[in-house]
Amino acid sequence: MAFLGTTTLVILSALFGLGIFLIFAAFAVPSVMGNRVIEEDGGIRIGNIAEAQVLSAMAADMGRAIQREKGDLHGLLRKSGFLYETPEEYYARRIYSSVLYAILAGVGGYFLDLGYLVTAGLVTGGLLYGFALPARSIQKAIMRRRERIQDEMGFGLEQLVNLLNTGTSLSDALSQMRDFGLFGKICDTVSSGLQTSKPIDKIIDDVLDSVPAPGQLKEFLGLIKQSQVGGEVQVNAMKTMARMLRQRLSNRIMEIGGQAKVKAVLVNTLIIVLASLIIVGVPGLALFMSIGFF
Repeated sequence: MAFLGTTTLVILSALFGLGIFLIFAAFAVPSVMGNRVIEEDGGIRIGNIAEAQVLSAMAADMGRAIQREKGDLHGLLRKSGFLYETPEEYYARRIYSSVLYAILAGVGGYFLDLGYLVTAGLVTGGLLYGFALPARSIQKAIMRRRERIQDEMGFGLEQLVNLLNTGTSLSDALSQMRDFGLFGKICDTVSSGLQTSKPIDKIIDDVLDSVPAPGQLKEFLGLIKQSQVGGEVQVNAMKTMARMLRQRLSNRIMEIGGQAKVKAVLVNTLIIVLASLIIVGVPGLALFMSIGFF
């Protein structure tokens, strides 16, 4: 009976929470949601509520209403490689992840019988963690793309220098780098801009707006600008930069390998300690129990 009463209380609490969610969601639904213009195959038509994906729109509006992201969200999404395709998806993920982690925390607290206060604290922590998760995911994606550009530049610049040394023009050399990962796409973007006589400052601004540019990429773009203004390609400077970036990559690989080695040693040590406790502890416990110590 006690279990039945607890289960009933949990179900009623969940229904109460759902009711609160629907109340907030009702105020978050745009007034034109039921009559939304939808673009389709070059034309437009009026879509109904189901076609407008009401739940996603509600979640997005709620996420935006609770806390609007500071700064240029479009720019962050673009530099992250569009981890979330639109700001609406980003705000919706805030609500989805909040609800998911809150439910997981609540279920864990219930089955572990941690009590009402502790479980409530876990649910609150799950809500906050889930709400902040999309922002952290974007920052991690930006950091990974920045490191990827640095890693690719070390060998990409060396290949670019080799092309320039064969007499290939800067624009053609940059174009031939298009398959060299993310850095290659940046080179191809610059090449396309140069071939269309686009102002070099505008080309650089477009690149910097589209990727999380490390300092080395800014220096590289500065060298390209200098070559367009002064008429001479700074091959030696690019070669020096490539050597420094390759050395940086080598050092980072060694650092990652060292960290992995430390983790492996810790895991092995824990396994050995656990095995030793089992080997020594189990016979010892049996001995003490046989003599009536326990």
